[in-house]
Amino acid sequence: MHNRGKGMPTILQIVPLIVVLLCATIQMVAQDAGGMSDVALRRLQTRMDELRSQMIQIQAELDAMRGQNKLPNSAKDAKPVPEPLQTGTIERTMSPLPPSAQLSPEQQRMAVSKQTADYETFSEDPEAAARLYNAPLEATYPGFFVLPGTQIMLRINGRLRTDLIFDPRPAGVADAFVPSSIPILQGSSTNNVNVAIRDSRLSTDFRVPVSGWGTARTFMQFDFFGSNGATTPRLRHFYVQLHNILLGQTFTNFMDPDASADSLDSQGPNSDLSVRPPQARYSFPFGRGMSGSVSVEQPNSDIRFSQNGSAAVSITPAPDGALKFRYEGERGHIQVSSVFRELAVHLPDGWPQESAFGWGVNASGAVRVYVRDNIVYQVAYGNGISRYVRDVQGLGLDAAPRAETDLTLKALPLFAPYFSYQHHWTRSVRSTATFGFVQLQNTAFQPSNTYHKSTYSSGNVIWNAMGGLDFGAEFLYGWVEQKDGAKANAPRIQFSGSYSFVRLHTAD
Repeated sequence: MHNRGKGMPTILQIVPLIVVLLCATIQMVAQDAGGMSDVALRRLQTRMDELRSQMIQIQAELDAMRGQNKLPNSAKDAKPVPEPLQTGTIERTMSPLPPSAQLSPEQQRMAVSKQTADYETFSEDPEAAARLYNAPLEATYPGFFVLPGTQIMLRINGRLRTDLIFDPRPAGVADAFVPSSIPILQGSSTNNVNVAIRDSRLSTDFRVPVSGWGTARTFMQFDFFGSNGATTPRLRHFYVQLHNILLGQTFTNFMDPDASADSLDSQGPNSDLSVRPPQARYSFPFGRGMSGSVSVEQPNSDIRFSQNGSAAVSITPAPDGALKFRYEGERGHIQVSSVFRELAVHLPDGWPQESAFGWGVNASGAVRVYVRDNIVYQVAYGNGISRYVRDVQGLGLDAAPRAETDLTLKALPLFAPYFSYQHHWTRSVRSTATFGFVQLQNTAFQPSNTYHKSTYSSGNVIWNAMGGLDFGAEFLYGWVEQKDGAKANAPRIQFSGSYSFVRLHTAD
């Protein structure tokens, strides 16, 4: 028995060994459990992050759906944030639009027809036009974004433009085609090349909600047509429109910016009406696509003559007043407007003040005739409206004395029509042909070299390379005649490139 006990470990020897092994095992298990706990926590945290991301995405989709249901049908076509952006222009990526921006489908149609929204011009003048209810040109509000923490919408837009102009012989104004400036006695033909950027522009467009009124629009735009050929910034538009009440400087109520010709020339047709006076205007709907507006505008008696070597001084006894009636249909619009003026001068040498009543009527419009082709036109006639017509602005031809022995002031009759046809060869290539005519009835008092009439012709091809990037080439031809029958003509070839920050007039 004693020998057997010596070969086997005793209980006192086994117990410490078990205790040591047990402690080691407990420590290992505790370490493994701690490691497993860390892994589980990390996994749970990852799942929580994923769930949060999914909730944010679902909430955004719900907000977008709620916002889209409140929009007119034309605005529901707004695309989600593009991935990636490939247009080369600023696009609206916010969703939904603020409630203040929402018009009923009937209000949008009354203010802007489909043809008006889709009609594309190189000048992009329709962007600046004031409209009924402050309706946007496109119901999707391209390029607008909401200022953080507000419901105020803002679009910052601009156009960088370069014109390369070649004149085979003198054509007058270097960077705008003005037939009245073509020199009558040209002498020998001399080539002239000009490169200009002065028609580049910058603009801001605010849409501010006003309780009970809808929205207030504040629009401001500059170009770089400084005086004497300089590139000094020049204010084109600066106005505010609250619902249908407008105050500030913008296109006269007498003109129709939606009927402008699609021309590369920064001047456009010689007979185009284009003035941007300070004014107060009120617009009102009639229903069924019909609306009207009335305005009181800054006067300017554009009268220039001398008597016995002394210059007469023009004065403005009363503001100009303008009325407009407009109809918007699905294929285009028709507009009839009129202006009423009081023209006056202080005669030299102690003669009494002379005045004359001026008036004008303008019928204009645009119509889609075939797929995406458009016809735009204007027919203006009146007495004493030279101030409004591009080719004779600033020439002092609103009125003149009747004869050397009769200094009674006469408002000069003027006829100014133009016609333009725009054809789309493809979705990105289009051409436009334009013809304009101006004729002024002179008095016996006026010198023999006074302007009498002119014509304007142009044809172009314009390529939308991508987004807001456009290139074009245009041939222009002008002809001018003086009161004594002396004539002159000049051609011009122009190449232009333009890049707009925001792409407008994106037709389906």
